[in-house]
Amino acid sequence: MPPRIPPRGITLQPPRGITLMEVLIAIGILAVGLTSVVSLVPAGQSQAARAVILDRGASMVANGLQDAVTYGLTRPDSVMFDSNGSGPVWVFDPVVQRDAGATVLTSAIFPNASGAFLQPAGIYSQASNPAGTPSWQVLQLLGQGRDDILVSPGAGSDDPPVNRFDTDGIRLFNGRMSCLFSVARADNVLTTSPGAGDVAKLTVVAFHNRNLADPSAGWLPVTFDGTTLTLQGAVPDKRTLKEIIRPGVVIYDPNKTLATNQYLRWSQVLMASVDSADGSVYVTFASPPPTAGGALPLRILLDSIGMAEQMVVLEGPGAYSK
Repeated sequence: MPPRIPPRGITLQPPRGITLMEVLIAIGILAVGLTSVVSLVPAGQSQAARAVILDRGASMVANGLQDAVTYGLTRPDSVMFDSNGSGPVWVFDPVVQRDAGATVLTSAIFPNASGAFLQPAGIYSQASNPAGTPSWQVLQLLGQGRDDILVSPGAGSDDPPVNRFDTDGIRLFNGRMSCLFSVARADNVLTTSPGAGDVAKLTVVAFHNRNLADPSAGWLPVTFDGTTLTLQGAVPDKRTLKEIIRPGVVIYDPNKTLATNQYLRWSQVLMASVDSADGSVYVTFASPPPTAGGALPLRILLDSIGMAEQMVVLEGPGAYSK
């Protein structure tokens, strides 16, 4: 094969390699890309954890609507009330009921609502309960999730974990998911306590890692002007305003009474945008909004993550109250 002869006026150059500058530029581009990818990992983990929490919360409120009927919360004859008596809106809160000594009444946490209890009678009665004492342990089991059971390591390195039980043989669990219940007369005519045959709205509010020891530590007062929520007082220690007022959080409105749809006291935030200038939060609601400029401050429920509601017809006497 004859040697290659370049065209006249053109000189062939040997192949040129990659310069050090090009290598450094390529490394820089690669480093920026890898840094961006790595920075997404914690955010992805956080979103995955939040997705699990929201999924469990949705299951909690959906099951709660059915469990409330099964356990007799919608049967007036199976319900008793604290020292303030009954009214058109009942709130079954295991955290408040746990303080059976009545040092904290439900009305202190949820104004214009009645503190409701399951009666210590019928199929859920306990021999250890004296007459007239509400069986708050039953409602606590009803209002606490049990999908995070406690286990102990197996006897050997290859043995599976072993479920843990208390002294009564009940399986132990963390109970990070919890809920409370509300039954409210669904009309604007009567202010008396609902009875059998009445239509009522049943509400279940779900929480994650709620403070189960101190009823007064589970809420904060806020005001609403129609577009923004403003926290009254300082932000609690180790919390941020963005964490307190966020999508999914539930608000109790004590201003909705007979003339203003008393059965619409629970509102869930759909979107929230914090205004750093004055500390207010622009919000929209997934449910009917609370009262704007009401006489009483709204209660924002800390660590609440969702709620579910449905209309029910209250039941008559039965095995729950025999």
